[in-house]
Amino acid sequence: MRNSPWWWLFSAIGIVLWFAVMLPAMPTRKHKALVSLGPVLTLVPLAAYSLKAGEPFTELLPIYCALVVSVPLGVLGHRRALREVLADPDVPYGEATGPWTLQAACSMAVLIGLAVYYVGG
Repeated sequence: MRNSPWWWLFSAIGIVLWFAVMLPAMPTRKHKALVSLGPVLTLVPLAAYSLKAGEPFTELLPIYCALVVSVPLGVLGHRRALREVLADPDVPYGEATGPWTLQAACSMAVLIGLAVYYVGG
């Protein structure tokens, strides 16, 4: 299943989840535009690694899915608070933290760990 075409479908579902969760959490068009780049910017380093290592890209799709799904999972339940913090012009973007930061870090660690275990196994 590692090299299965099903991972393309799972990736598409992950992207839909990204946009469904992340876009409503962003207060301005600028924030929405920047967060819209997330799935594409996640794809670039994995594609570069695939080309350099000679690995089939479909074998890396589980890692892509984990990366794309972990961030929205971290924001779930905290969209309103994130939106309020990002809307405050006195808080620099890099310092906009809250409970979603720990939740996103935990979900990212778990999902990426599982994906690397799956790909490596």
